[in-house]
Parts: sequence; structure tokens; C-alpha cells
Amino acid sequence: MELVIIGITVAFNFLVIYLKIVRKRYVDGALDFAVLGTLSILFGGSYAGLVVATIASAIVSIFLLAYPPNIKLPSPP
Repeated sequence: MELVIIGITVAFNFLVIYLKIVRKRYVDGALDFAVLGTLSILFGGSYAGLVVATIASAIVSIFLLAYPPNIKLPSPP
């Protein structure tokens, strides 16, 4: 049962990242993907760690979807 829940959470997380890319929120999507990757590497030592990383990344995805970051990239010269 827990594998189904983790699968749904990971699918939700990737769908949120896909939605951000489709809406041309590239910086937000890249930040979200970087958080997912970093948490997976940090907590990847065990199954429970990956569960924590997946759920934490989904919560960050929801937060960034509701409140996009205001990152201004420098314009090319």
C-alpha cells in the first residue's frame, strides 16, 4: 500500500513540475526539480528516507506553485 502512495506522490510531483514548464515558469520548475534531486540524494540511504524526501519535495512543489519565487535573471549584454 505504501508503494502506491509513494507512486502517487512522485507522479504528483512530476506533474507539478511539468505544469510549471508548460506555463513557462522555467526558473520555478528548475528550482523545484533541484529540490527534488537534492532531497533524494540527501535522504537516499533508506526506504524511509526516500519517503520523507518525496513527501517533503511534494510540499515544496505545492508551496512554489502557490507562491512563485521572484528571481530576476540578469539580461545578456
